[in-house]
Parts: sequence; C-alpha cells; structure tokens
Amino acid sequence: MAAPHRDGPLEIVRVEGDRAVVFKPAGLSSERGADDAGDSLARRAEKELRWPRVWLPHRLDRPTRGLMVIAGSADEAARCGEEIRERRWTKWYVARVASRGTQAAQRLDARGLVGEHRAYLRRIGRLASVVRSGGDPSRLTVLAVEPTTASPDESHVLLRLDTGRYHQIRVMLASLGFPLVGDTDYGAPERRTGHTPRAAGGSPDIDLEAIALRIDGPGGAEVFRLARHPARRGISPAIDAALDSAIAAPAADASSRGQRAVGSSGPTDDSDGSSSTSAP
Repeated sequence: MAAPHRDGPLEIVRVEGDRAVVFKPAGLSSERGADDAGDSLARRAEKELRWPRVWLPHRLDRPTRGLMVIAGSADEAARCGEEIRERRWTKWYVARVASRGTQAAQRLDARGLVGEHRAYLRRIGRLASVVRSGGDPSRLTVLAVEPTTASPDESHVLLRLDTGRYHQIRVMLASLGFPLVGDTDYGAPERRTGHTPRAAGGSPDIDLEAIALRIDGPGGAEVFRLARHPARRGISPAIDAALDSAIAAPAADASSRGQRAVGSSGPTDDSDGSSSTSAP
C-alpha cells in the first residue's frame, strides 16, 4: 500500500452544480471540529471549489481512501440525504486481509468470506465491537476474494457495504478472523518493513478503499469509479472483473439490502466512521 498521502491538491472526480465527487487520500480527516484548525477534506474542498461551506452526506475514516460525495449547499446536502434514505446509493469497497485467518480462524482461507455477513455493532470509545444484542444491526456482502498480485499471503476482499456503521468493515472482518493487514486496533500484527510507521495516537496503516459508488435514479444510474489510481497496489484483474459485474447488476431491493437510513441529524459513517463531528 502507498504511504498515507496528506499533502497536495484535492483530487476532484466530478463537479455538477453544488455536488462534487472527490477522492479522499488515506491519512486525511474528512472534516474537523469548529475549534480544530487542522487539515481536512472539507477544508480543502472549500478552498479549491471556492464554496463558502461544505456539507458531508457521508464520511470516510482517516486511514481509508476513496470516493466521497460532498455538497456545497444545504439544499444539495438534503437531496443527498434523501437519496440515501431511499437506498439509492450502492457502495463498494476493497480491503486487504491476510490470506489465512488469525487465531481461531487459522485454518480458514480468506475465500471462505464470500457471502453475506450480519452482526450487531456497538461503539466503545474510539473503537467498535461485535455484541450479541443491543448494538446496531449491521450488514455487508463479500463479493470476491483474490490473492494480491504482490503476495499470495495477502488477499483483497471486494465487498458491498449494506449499512454504514462506525468502523464496520474493519470490525466485522476482524470478527470473522480476517482483520485488515496492519489494523492493530482490531487484532492484526504490526506491518513489516516498507510501510509508514504508526505515530502515537495516529491511524493504523491499512489498505481500505471506497472504490466505487452507484447512485440510482429515475433517469438511470450514475456510476463513479476510478479504474486506476496510484495509491492502489496489487489488485488482481479478477477483483476488477467482479466489480464490473456488481456495478452492472440491477440494483437490489432497498429493504433486502438493509441500508441505514439517514436523516437530517447528520451524515453516515461509511466503512469505518469518522473521528470528527457531525455536519449540521
């Protein structure tokens, strides 16, 4: 995986009116609190798009890279929220895990992850945990698993995120015996040489990307996908082919996918949440 990319201009994929699709690099916060002067995707977007303010209908956690939709007005943010409530957004992610499971799952091959997975998740401090009851119902579907082109000991997992809970992908894969490579927060060993060391209190060096987004509407579907990106390493052509098939497939029934409804109280915490405050 490429080292976290905090500097440089914001990568803008598309701008249409008060809506934009951008690529958030790993290592950059989606947003910051009002009293925090640190760098963030929202602040870069305000500067580069010359928007007085940016609203975030959803977020990615700091160590996650990938596609995000942002809004330049309250009305556009409300339209995004309505689309999410109507389950019109479908999001796909790629995560790097060990090809063999850890601990109790030691004998399992990562390809056994393919299929639907459900859990109840509860946030405890800065982490999340799988609980027997009393947590948020959470669901994701693993579509394909293939060894990376760099090492047969590591595999990429292509998945569709059906709900948007805090740290959902990370904690659910870890609970299945396959934490993301380098995700020491959820039981993975430290990464070896060639990766950026984790600073005290910093984010883990993981490989997790929001790789594609489809927004279904009355006039058809809009698909956002970067076929190639310099931060992406070692993805098998079979993963790309599986993603092509998933994007081309008809949208699943909203209720069957069980995506999280989002109201005006704040944005979703896609894939793994955000440590920042909610946008009004």
